Amino acid sequence: MTSCSPVAVVRAESEAPRREGARRHWSPFGRSPLKRQIRLLGILGLAAVLACLALAVALVRQSESARVADAATHLAQAASQMAERYDYLRRSFTEGRTRLPLDGGDDLFLHSLTATALSGLPGVEGGFYRASDQRLVGYAYPTYRGSGPKTDIPAAERPTIEQVAARAVLGRGPAEERVVAGPDLILFRALPLGGTAAPIGAVWVMERLAGVRTAQGQLYLAGLMLVLVFSCAVAALAWMFTRRLDRGVARIELGLQAMEAKLDTPVPETGIAELDRVSGGINRLGRAVQEHQRQRAELEMRLHRVDRLAALGRLVAGVAHEVRNPLASIKLKVHVALRSAEEPASLAGVFEVIEEEIERLNRLVERLLTLAKPAESDRLPTDLSRLLQARVELWEGRATEQGIVLQAQKQEPALEPIAVDGDRVAQIVDNLIGNAVEALRGRGGRITVTLHRSSAREVIVRVADTGSGVPPELVDRLFEPFFTTRDGGTGLGLFLSAELTRALGGEVHYRDRPGGGACFEVRLPC
Repeated sequence: MTSCSPVAVVRAESEAPRREGARRHWSPFGRSPLKRQIRLLGILGLAAVLACLALAVALVRQSESARVADAATHLAQAASQMAERYDYLRRSFTEGRTRLPLDGGDDLFLHSLTATALSGLPGVEGGFYRASDQRLVGYAYPTYRGSGPKTDIPAAERPTIEQVAARAVLGRGPAEERVVAGPDLILFRALPLGGTAAPIGAVWVMERLAGVRTAQGQLYLAGLMLVLVFSCAVAALAWMFTRRLDRGVARIELGLQAMEAKLDTPVPETGIAELDRVSGGINRLGRAVQEHQRQRAELEMRLHRVDRLAALGRLVAGVAHEVRNPLASIKLKVHVALRSAEEPASLAGVFEVIEEEIERLNRLVERLLTLAKPAESDRLPTDLSRLLQARVELWEGRATEQGIVLQAQKQEPALEPIAVDGDRVAQIVDNLIGNAVEALRGRGGRITVTLHRSSAREVIVRVADTGSGVPPELVDRLFEPFFTTRDGGTGLGLFLSAELTRALGGEVHYRDRPGGGACFEVRLPC
């Protein structure tokens, strides 16, 4: 039969609801890993920011281009109007054989012509250029927003105006120029006058576009670049977070693999609070499973012992029933012998010992009969040192026959009498000494019985021998009923000793004796 660890079972059971939940609940991301979803969101965010950046740049550029294009249209319209008006007047002056204004006539007339042509075009100023003496005449700025009319040509722009007008005359066609003046952009345009054969001059117009090259536009660009940097940082952080998440999940997976091999191995922390809560929950689950396993094993052991105890109870009941009647007959015969013996004084001491042992055997049989049912202990003040000495003296002859040294070591100062069932303690010690004698049979050795108080509420009786000890693989089975390593053994001695000790509220433990051999400790409350 194959088996799997509790962690694997828990993982399998926990994955089943997730699979079922995935079938019931639809998600736009499907069942893709969380780290992939985070990375996808980071990439989509970066793409959205880049798209917004491109759109913003396009809008800014379109706005600048639109203003420049509108200004260029205004200038072209203004220059055409001025040229058309001058041509119309030139024909009138030619028919009347009057000298043309641009040939040296009235400058005020040209100023009026310019003002009339530019009155409907806000921000546009202009005038005429006379090629014969390269002079600028007829200047007007009808939409000027100052306190009074503007009559002077801007000194800073005069050279550019003269150059554009001269190019129009020399090139016999329109001429344009754009000049950046700080945050402003100035547009110039000129058209030749007098026909394309021999232009006598030109009309010129200009318009200042304020704020086209302002720092605000640069701030916009800097802001857009900052947004781009921020979006890149967000994408990088998302990537880093997913890497941390991936490493944390990998550590949890390694911890789960280690838990499958050894349940008490904790899942390590990842440094991520959410994942640490998950790993903490897994560790608590592992400890709970381990505790449940321990309780289950303990329960199985108890059930196993109860089954064996029930079988033992049936066996002991039958044995006790068969032994009790012969013991009664022996006791009756002893009484008859005491009454009818010719020399009762010489036989009284022997029969007194026999009767005492028979009484003890009878009590032992009664205790065996009650093993299957708990009975109250007869706790009387008992001198354990004298009790142990008496049991050693009882076994000493048998031990000496086997070449075994049996001795009892007393604690100094001597212990005061304690309330305990002396008969049960004697039976426990007899079982342990008997096992030690059997372990040293045929090879000799030493058996030591010691008594000392480990605390104010506990005394310890130790029975140690110099034999070969108990193999480690058999230690856990020492106190099982019917378990024995000796030919001809019943396997009940240690079991009965353990049961009697438990009835007294104590425990029996096995220890390896320092230097070799076995040591049994009987811990009794006092």
